[in-house]
Amino acid sequence: MTQTAEPEQFPKTASVDMLGSMPIKASRKLPKRFNRRAGTLTRSLARTTYGGQERRMRRRKEKFARWNRKMMRLRDTVLSEFRLWLVIGMGLITLIVAGMLLFAPFFDVREMRVRRQDPRIDPEEIQQILSPLFRQRLVLVTRSQVASLLLAEYPDIGRVEISKEYPSTLSVSVYLEPVAAEVIIADSTDPPTGSGSNTSSSGTYIYTYVTRKGTFVTSPIRLTGGPYPKLTVTDWGIRPQNRTLLLTPDFLQTIFLARDTLLRDFGLQSQSITVYLRAQEFHIKTNKTTLWLDVRSPLNVQFQRFREFLKTLLLDQAKEYIDLRIADKIIYK
Repeated sequence: MTQTAEPEQFPKTASVDMLGSMPIKASRKLPKRFNRRAGTLTRSLARTTYGGQERRMRRRKEKFARWNRKMMRLRDTVLSEFRLWLVIGMGLITLIVAGMLLFAPFFDVREMRVRRQDPRIDPEEIQQILSPLFRQRLVLVTRSQVASLLLAEYPDIGRVEISKEYPSTLSVSVYLEPVAAEVIIADSTDPPTGSGSNTSSSGTYIYTYVTRKGTFVTSPIRLTGGPYPKLTVTDWGIRPQNRTLLLTPDFLQTIFLARDTLLRDFGLQSQSITVYLRAQEFHIKTNKTTLWLDVRSPLNVQFQRFREFLKTLLLDQAKEYIDLRIADKIIYK
């Protein structure tokens, strides 16, 4: 009987130790001479071994992609619907609020507050002037509407500001034109002595002023911000009414320009100014003499005559006045 020798079996631990101690080389691409086409059997074997796993992975990826696309479409649909309903909701809220503001009597002007910025302002009178605005919709009241009502009675208004406190309160702030000078109304055409008539019909003293635009205004108390220059206005029977035009802005500007020119160019300090309305002239009294000027001829031409006078005569020779209104000669006394 023939006996075959079995191969010698090495312990598994020894083989692991031997393989573990051997260095492993990095993989390299197979040389071209060893490349060969896979046969039909090889391809069939590879398809049988690995094809099912690849199909499962591919199907899993396709399923996840379909689910992801479905979720994205659902998200876009929800967002578009949300935007649509949000726009519809905001529009409805806007329409409801606008309807309430325009038609609900709860938002009518029921209270008016006047913020007094000047002693010349009478809050009760302002409210009386603005009485047509009561019971109007507060949202429809505009600043121009308020200003037009006030300018009809207050021509010296500089600007008007309003604020609305819903549901029914309108606040109005009125700013008047700055005051340019204090006015003394003389009783006759004679040169005034300085004591003008500034008493009201009730016998109480009132303070009278003229604004920068020439509007005559009165005040029961002396205005702050002074001292203001004083203008004595005289003409027969002159009794200007409150908030009426007393002097044109050009006339008033010419008066102050002449006063400043006398101080700057000739060193003459103005002590008092008297204005004659009908004659359109004014007299500036200085510490040496009185100059008579008007607004019919240019102011620089009249001062040129004054310079010619100073070239020929001393200022002390004119004890009372120097008339600079006449074109071809200078009259003095």
